[in-house]
Amino acid sequence: MLKVDNINVYYGNIHAIKDVSFEVNEGEIVTLIGANGAGKSTILKTISGLLRTKTGDVILKGESIKSVAPHKIVAKGLAHVPEGRRVFLAMSVEENLEMGAYTQPASSVAPNMQEVFQWFPRLKERRRQMAGTLSGGEQQMLAMGRAMMSGAKVLLLDEPSMGLSPLLVKEIFEIITELNKRGMTILLVEQNAQMALSVAQRAYVLETGRIIMQGSAAELLNNDSVRKAYLGA
Repeated sequence: MLKVDNINVYYGNIHAIKDVSFEVNEGEIVTLIGANGAGKSTILKTISGLLRTKTGDVILKGESIKSVAPHKIVAKGLAHVPEGRRVFLAMSVEENLEMGAYTQPASSVAPNMQEVFQWFPRLKERRRQMAGTLSGGEQQMLAMGRAMMSGAKVLLLDEPSMGLSPLLVKEIFEIITELNKRGMTILLVEQNAQMALSVAQRAYVLETGRIIMQGSAAELLNNDSVRKAYLGA
């Protein structure tokens, strides 16, 4: 479904991502784990077209998207839920969701919104409320719902648990698991490595812009060096 092939990404003279390759098969949850500054968010931004790779390729459903404009990547079925949620604070919940559907035909907006409200009943209750008045957990739900409004088949999730209470983290991850069971392919970047590895099928460990380890999530969850570095065990 998604293949990243030997990408190298720079911020000016800083070589942020070094020869990174990985793939996400249809119907999988794959997670990238690593310390702050390892390059996880940079990889997601490169996949979604917000940054450009100097070498290599990004392939979505067999087609190169490395030079495609971000909004056209969304139209091809890949949506990015950014770190920090980035909802439109001065717009209502409903207006935020409508913004997520800007690549879609008008006829799909209402049915897509009904589906989002089924996933996130709290958003339905607050549909007229300004997004800036929502709690952190509700804003995360809104950011995910906005991405789903695009009709995405692949979701890039960047730190969905950031700043949330343990109870809300559990709720968000239950939704991620359920979305995946219903056919959504997910690439997950998450500081909470324990939670990420507990929902993913496969994982890649990133350190200073390089992949240093990969395997099934279960293998990495039980790997001594991963446990020591990222799981506090």
